[in-house]
Amino acid sequence: MHKTLILLFAIMASAALAANEDEIELMDRPNVGGDPVEVSFFVFVIDVDDIDGSLQNFTANVSLRLQWKDDRLAKETEHIRMMPLEKAWSPRILLVNRQTFMRTSLPEVLEIEPDGTVNYRQRYVGPISQPMKLSKFPFDRHDFTIQFVAVGYIADDLKFVPGESYQGDLKGGAMADKLSLPDWEVEKYQTANHPYEPIPGLELAGFDFTFTAKRYELYYIWQVIIPLVFIVIMSWGAFWIDPEHAGAQIGVATSSMLTLIAYRFMLGELIPRLPYMTRMDYFTLASTILVFLTFIEVITTTILVYKGKRKIGILMDNIARFIFPAAFTTASVWSLML
Repeated sequence: MHKTLILLFAIMASAALAANEDEIELMDRPNVGGDPVEVSFFVFVIDVDDIDGSLQNFTANVSLRLQWKDDRLAKETEHIRMMPLEKAWSPRILLVNRQTFMRTSLPEVLEIEPDGTVNYRQRYVGPISQPMKLSKFPFDRHDFTIQFVAVGYIADDLKFVPGESYQGDLKGGAMADKLSLPDWEVEKYQTANHPYEPIPGLELAGFDFTFTAKRYELYYIWQVIIPLVFIVIMSWGAFWIDPEHAGAQIGVATSSMLTLIAYRFMLGELIPRLPYMTRMDYFTLASTILVFLTFIEVITTTILVYKGKRKIGILMDNIARFIFPAAFTTASVWSLML
């Protein structure tokens, strides 16, 4: 009886050891020491919810499909098998430039076809870091990159190739036609086998999805620039008022200045807070300076009239009628268009 139990335990231990060895072998890269494993990828950007210039990120909803061949998993069956991700080898994909927490919504499983073809699918939702130079705001366009990397594998181990869509009409990736971006327009996108270089000289196997987006400048033209132009033009009305009517001149200049200050508080909610000047910053600064100079000019002509130098005051007003519009036009062209 004891010999039978010992024999039974020995058989069970041997089977467990063999299964453990098989499991360890499955965790190794297919074709170790041979050619790189070819992994096809297809990235589909379901949505881009937001692009934040101040936080230097964009929030995306991304679907990823990977496919590779592992002959060790081939099995004569008519059905696709499911296997937990941790039970077999996989490229160990990481979204490099994710920012804070990135949600995944699909189970971590491998779909194995009878011939050993392995499919892995996952969906990522969350903020993705993207450095942006906003000096041309609001007439700017940027490249946004979603970078994937195979953790621990160099280009000699893995070769990423663009895979086909289910219909076979697209390769590598695609993007939804309608996105939740109210003030951006996507112009183009592309995918590429692009190694990730965390430090000089070390290239990890990876690929990326890049899209180029342009800000809708018409919103800022109608909602910000044109109203600001009207405020500046309103301040010039003081030049057409006789300097003897000091109260009216000062009232126009002062109301323009106060309106501009209130407007700049409102602009603070639209313009990103940056450590450098943008085109919009230069434009609003030039507008503010010109409105303030209008106030100074009105005070000067008022003083000249009270000192009996009315002709000089009128001459200053006449000159200002041409100098101020010319200066504002030059500043606008320089700040917004050059």
